[in-house]
Amino acid sequence: MKFKKENGPHIKSSDTTSKIMTRLLIALMPIVCFAIFKNSILVYFYSNASVLEVLHPIFMILVAILTSFVSEFLYFKFVLKNDLNNSLFETSRSFSIIPGLFLALILPVNTPLYLVAFGSFMGNIVGKMLFGGFGENIFNPALIGYLFISASYSHLLGGVLNGYELDTLSGATPLANLAGINYYGTYESVVGSFGSLLNFFVGTIPGTLGETPKLLILFAFIYLTITKTIKWRIPTFYVSTVFVITFVVSKFLGLGIWYSLFHILSGGLLFGAVFMATDPVTSPITNIGQIMHGVLLGVLTVLLRFLTPYPEGVATSILFMNMLVPLCDKIGLKLKHNMKYIWILILVLLVIVYISIINIVIDVNKNKEGNNDVINSKVKIIDVKEKDSNKIYSVTSKGWGLIKADVEVEKGTIKSIIV
Repeated sequence: MKFKKENGPHIKSSDTTSKIMTRLLIALMPIVCFAIFKNSILVYFYSNASVLEVLHPIFMILVAILTSFVSEFLYFKFVLKNDLNNSLFETSRSFSIIPGLFLALILPVNTPLYLVAFGSFMGNIVGKMLFGGFGENIFNPALIGYLFISASYSHLLGGVLNGYELDTLSGATPLANLAGINYYGTYESVVGSFGSLLNFFVGTIPGTLGETPKLLILFAFIYLTITKTIKWRIPTFYVSTVFVITFVVSKFLGLGIWYSLFHILSGGLLFGAVFMATDPVTSPITNIGQIMHGVLLGVLTVLLRFLTPYPEGVATSILFMNMLVPLCDKIGLKLKHNMKYIWILILVLLVIVYISIINIVIDVNKNKEGNNDVINSKVKIIDVKEKDSNKIYSVTSKGWGLIKADVEVEKGTIKSIIV
């Protein structure tokens, strides 16, 4: 009997995982350099910070990367019982430094180094290796590490203001400032404290190490999309959904388009959309699934920002949607062969967006039109002082840690917030 052999109709790409990760690191390098320039070099020249304070952001990155590599090596060596050479080979092949680098870039600039190491270890071991290693994890490892730190040790996390910003700014992050005035205010009260929207775009505002340089993140998105390294549909529909919802909300509140741009350029939205939500292992592979994934990410992020005490919402949204990736792909696969039912998915997504907008507008208006002595339903007033014709409210609010602030009010209008 003679067997006949033929090659299958397989499509082979010249791209490799190693090339993809190399391009990812290339896209990250300008952001890392900006983080060091903003939080180390500028602090050295324009503040009285000590040498250790100046070098702290650099140490954060190095500690996160080193812990990430060592934790995976030890897992291969002592848990999987590989020999030394094989453990080193497997550790390098699983791109162990990537979760650590991502974690460092999404942490506040003053995070203690032992917490950085703890988060990096938990992200790699719990979020990656216990699921089977590279390619088998269902959650983004860096965000798992961030979750362990922020949920368990939020009171130990350092602030986002570097030494230079401590001397020049009186507030925390722009999103924390917006939450403090119940998501309603003028351009001056929301944006003015940090310069203009150009400052947001360039990156000269408070934030985590990697989230502030929006221009560089945009360049990274273009580069990674052109080189087909990331799934462009997810960040595009993610950011677009946030823009549409906040734009409609701004119209209900009588605010301008700057309000939507503020939400796009604040916090970790763009960084998360480009680098975290597009993780090839923890995101959908079908085109329709990616669109659905991006829209739901946008809805979740906006709801978390407006309706909970946590003003960011990006990390939580991405981790939650990691669980729904199989569902998104299942729906995407079914609709691929039955496009006549695509309108059902569109209708469901539109209803979800509509309900979200209505709930946000009701919540903001309720607090805006309430008692003048109540600044925010999530804020506790602990003291009120008179200053000329103004009132100064000393308030506290729980978020990722306890926030204390003095809010000066003149004739029903907030004049200043000192956190």
